[in-house]
Amino acid sequence: MSLLAPLSDRTLWMMLAVLAVLCVLAYQKGGRELLGEGLGNGASLLLRFAAIIAVSFLAAGLAEKLVPHEWVSGALGEQAGVRGILIAAVAGMMTPAGPFVSMPLAAALLRSGAAPAAVVAYLTGWSLLAVQRLVAWEVPILGWRFALLRYAACVVFPVLAGLLVRALGRA
Repeated sequence: MSLLAPLSDRTLWMMLAVLAVLCVLAYQKGGRELLGEGLGNGASLLLRFAAIIAVSFLAAGLAEKLVPHEWVSGALGEQAGVRGILIAAVAGMMTPAGPFVSMPLAAALLRSGAAPAAVVAYLTGWSLLAVQRLVAWEVPILGWRFALLRYAACVVFPVLAGLLVRALGRA
């Protein structure tokens, strides 16, 4: 991959355009002071999360190379069928981290031969049913009854999402 590859990324250019518009609006609203405060807040966020993002992407890259592609494609590839979707959904439920970890892992799974249906099930399991979020946040804040009702109501969605992607891919 070329070091100039990010310069051809449309998302980067779109975000730079949004940043430019926001800079102009901030300057018009509050001059240099507001612009400086806003950019300073953004820089603080960048410094806070840059290390996490960098480590997560490096770990995902290593995981992609260390986990045999044959295993990923066998367990989570197209031929794995519903079993692969179920495995991916459970893996998503058990991934104990935020998007800085789960998104790079999902990308690594795709590059390693996992079927899109399995990766959608993984991400849906992670976003709806992450066990650590249930235990650390939902139960203490919302109570056992509500948290478990929400969890039970959502438990089928990772598999349904994976099956839907599988059906759409065949259409």
